[in-house]
Amino acid sequence: MAVLWLAVFLTSASGLSPSEEDPDSLIKNLRIEPVERRLTWDLHGNVSEIMCFINSKFITKAVNNNRYCQFHVLPSCEVKYFSISLTKGPPFLMGIQYPLQEGNPEAAARGLDCWVHDVDFLTCSWEVGREAPRDVQYHMYWQELRTHREYECPNYKMDNRGKLVRCHFNDVSRLPKHLQILVRGTSQGARIPCSDRTVELSEIEILNPPNITGTCNTSHLLMEWEASSHFNNRFEYELQLQKGSDPAYTEKLQEKFFELHNPRNYAARLRAKGFYRKSWSEWSAPQRFACDVGEDSPRPDWLLSALVLLATMLVLGLVILLCGRYSVLQKLFPPIPHMKDSITDNLQSGKLVAWEGSRASREDCPVAEVQVLGET
Repeated sequence: MAVLWLAVFLTSASGLSPSEEDPDSLIKNLRIEPVERRLTWDLHGNVSEIMCFINSKFITKAVNNNRYCQFHVLPSCEVKYFSISLTKGPPFLMGIQYPLQEGNPEAAARGLDCWVHDVDFLTCSWEVGREAPRDVQYHMYWQELRTHREYECPNYKMDNRGKLVRCHFNDVSRLPKHLQILVRGTSQGARIPCSDRTVELSEIEILNPPNITGTCNTSHLLMEWEASSHFNNRFEYELQLQKGSDPAYTEKLQEKFFELHNPRNYAARLRAKGFYRKSWSEWSAPQRFACDVGEDSPRPDWLLSALVLLATMLVLGLVILLCGRYSVLQKLFPPIPHMKDSITDNLQSGKLVAWEGSRASREDCPVAEVQVLGET
């Protein structure tokens, strides 16, 4: 098998020319059809099965009676080696390179990387090629895989040399879920090869850490959260919990909530990732829940203020009620003049008051008689 793959790399870089092809070969004229995105050939005779490879890695089997291999996407910039082999019969191997590259590959943008972040944004960055000319400039495009239409990125950032090395799209919901990113270079005195990368937006998304909200009392703590994404609708979560000063532990979840019984005091933080994805979000900021507030626990300032205000209103209402009742009683039962005051008034008027007591029968109550004598 090693001899077979060695033969692949010893094949001419531009593929087999017609003069080099075996006239008795069953397969001739190996070529790429970029619009149809397939590797095809002319078949003269019957073969059992043909396998297709890219850079020596098996990709797919031939279809349509072994007439061609269909690919989901073809490289636009990076040169790759396409080859075919028979599964049965005598050893056979044929390959070509695609695409043909013009210019110095070391002048092309390098390190092209893209990621979706903060729900709505797609950002890509790259570096200036190691052997790029001084006047090189780069521009970034995204390409529809089906129609091959290209659209330039609208928001660039420069490095300190004035070279465009970063760009982002503001609304990823308007982009296809699969697309090809290209960075093309220009120069006055040289041809600059492009750089490309095919991406699936759901796979390169970095989720924001979900915010935890919760309600609790002395009996239970209920925490809830929500992850946001335009491309992933199923998530995995890791919830890290710490009770008081105890060591922290982690719960793996798929639900959007978690409940604890008899919680007392807890600290929690959370991270998320799309289901079947590899990259986790950052951890959320720690959230602390004080669920053991009792009679002996210090009350918040706002609670004390509310209690003072309520007590003041109750006292004021009681005073108003008592005053109102006192006023009504005064009207219904006016006060009786004091007897001492009446006697004093009579003495001042020159009259002598004599008191005589007499006892009535046992059935009667004692009666006080008052006789006013003449003036002396």
